[in-house]
Amino acid sequence: LDADISGCFDNIAHKPLLDKIGNFPAKKLVEQWLKSGYIDKDVFYKTETGTPQGGTISPLLANIALHGMEEELGIKYRWDKDKRRKSGGFWTNISNRTFVRFADDFVVLTENKEDADEAKAILQEWLTKIGLNLSDEKTSIRHLTAGFDFLGWNFRKYRTTTRKSELVTLIKPSKRNIQKFKDKLKDEFRKLKSATPTQVIGKLNPVIRGWGNYHDGVVAKETFSYLDSHIFWKLKRWGLRKYKKSSSWILEKHFGKYCPGRDDKWVFGDKSSKMYLQKLAWTPIKRHTLVQYMNSPDDPNLIGYWEQRKIKQMEKTAKGRLSAGKDKIANRQNYTCPVCNQLLGTNGIHTHHIIPKHLGGTDKYDNLVYLHEDCHHSIHALGALNPDIQKMLKAGIKKPSLKRNKSQKVQTRKSKKREGSDK
Repeated sequence: LDADISGCFDNIAHKPLLDKIGNFPAKKLVEQWLKSGYIDKDVFYKTETGTPQGGTISPLLANIALHGMEEELGIKYRWDKDKRRKSGGFWTNISNRTFVRFADDFVVLTENKEDADEAKAILQEWLTKIGLNLSDEKTSIRHLTAGFDFLGWNFRKYRTTTRKSELVTLIKPSKRNIQKFKDKLKDEFRKLKSATPTQVIGKLNPVIRGWGNYHDGVVAKETFSYLDSHIFWKLKRWGLRKYKKSSSWILEKHFGKYCPGRDDKWVFGDKSSKMYLQKLAWTPIKRHTLVQYMNSPDDPNLIGYWEQRKIKQMEKTAKGRLSAGKDKIANRQNYTCPVCNQLLGTNGIHTHHIIPKHLGGTDKYDNLVYLHEDCHHSIHALGALNPDIQKMLKAGIKKPSLKRNKSQKVQTRKSKKREGSDK
């Protein structure tokens, strides 16, 4: 059951929503937001239903209003003990249905069509109580072999001879999402007709990188290669219009081995600025690790779980994108930028020499550190040889406060002892 709620934000009933908020201290303020109304062409309109249009609180209020759909479908979980796991076990769905929701879009997976029809009827009745209805145009029931689109991806079971079930589930970027990306590129190229190569690279890199990062957890390699060919064709057309030269001249001028470490001669770049355009095919596919049921990032007792999860994800990503030597540097930093103490990510990372090369610094691992691009600029703005900055980089921790309390000093001495024992 692939469903969508018709006019969700505009039609949420106020009373059921306020009842769900319960004794929240700011309940009265929330009610005032809901009843505040709006002005259009100097005319005031009351708001008897719905959440504030364009209000930053609206997505949160919609989530509160829609909370409870899973319980209404009778979906339950059981904790199964497992000594082999660090957590001591795992949560198992013990019902015949699975429910996934993102804002007002949701999917219900069932074992047969009859149960899907029943789930649709249950949810329609439940939604009516809060002033909402399912969209007839966007709601459908289909078998997984036919597939369905959800959040920009297509979910479908394909026939295969490698499994006993003779079916394998593949998640790919949806055709509609691919077309939206191509339309976005078309719009950008239209604005860049008279732009310089550097400006083209600066505008397109964030678009390409963002789309690739969103789809890097699904089966997207074939799609990435196809879109790289499409971008190559668009770049060639851009060059033909700008220079009024032949295709061979444009290829020779702007395509070559511009990306360090890659033996790819078809990279679009600019010789003077040494900038180059990213390729989607360079994005490594990394599988998503399922979050255990009830493991909320807002739970203060699970801070360690989420930090370890981020580090493990960073390690997987680094192994795909970094060489063994570079991964050694990132691993030494615990995949964390020592300036802002945030995880490095994989884009916009700069290599910084702790002792600059013109002052005798080497390219050895102990003189190199990874920083975010913005942090790197900040370091040089403050002075790369500033004693506090040097200390911070060598320690791989946040810049120490000038006024440290006793416990901080003790912690610093302990860390120095550990460093000495490690050596």
